[in-house]
Amino acid sequence: MRKRTFILAYLLFGVFSLQSCLNDTTYTDENLLFAIGTIRVIEKQNYYFELDEGSRLYPNDTTAVHNYPIKDDQRAFVYFSLLDEKLPDYDYNAKIEHIENILTKDIYYCTQAEDLDSIGKDRIDVDNMWLSQDHINIVYKFYHSNNPEKKHMLSLILNATTKTSNDEYLHLEFCHNAYNDTPLLGGTGIVSFKLDNIRQQLNTHKGLCITVNTLYEGNKTFIIEKKH
Repeated sequence: MRKRTFILAYLLFGVFSLQSCLNDTTYTDENLLFAIGTIRVIEKQNYYFELDEGSRLYPNDTTAVHNYPIKDDQRAFVYFSLLDEKLPDYDYNAKIEHIENILTKDIYYCTQAEDLDSIGKDRIDVDNMWLSQDHINIVYKFYHSNNPEKKHMLSLILNATTKTSNDEYLHLEFCHNAYNDTPLLGGTGIVSFKLDNIRQQLNTHKGLCITVNTLYEGNKTFIIEKKH
């Protein structure tokens, strides 16, 4: 019952977060479910999804996404229906209807103040943050011109040029470079940052303290506790 509940929760989250990502595709099957996870490559074209609450979903039927480029450690939304056959070592056996990649990036280690100029300090809001096994996930909101020629850059940095007074948490900065794009329309998205570059430091801290230059409240800090 617990696992069914989590799927429904992610389904509700997906309706909010992916309404723009999936606007070219319409699904009417009421049995379709939705989740967020990380792709784990087993060998060549064989892979599974490690979902954020720890379960494993095997894509037994991929006829609808047969051209999907598989990349290990890629974060993704997965739209699927459950198959009846039970599989050993997997919590879910699924037919995949659609996969939408989530922007997945490394955390940048900043050692010089001049590096911050290219990273950017444009305003951005955070609607949600959470830790999964190997990623920091951020649901964000910023303003843009809706011009496909204008690309924004999102970065999560460990800023070695500043000193922090609170040693219990590892301090990071979530940065946005709008590259002078005109702020006309509000947009929402999600980005995942790999924990690889800070894993050792994170192991010695209670969690993360992330500073964000928000849209209306200036610099604001967000605390993410480590899961035990």
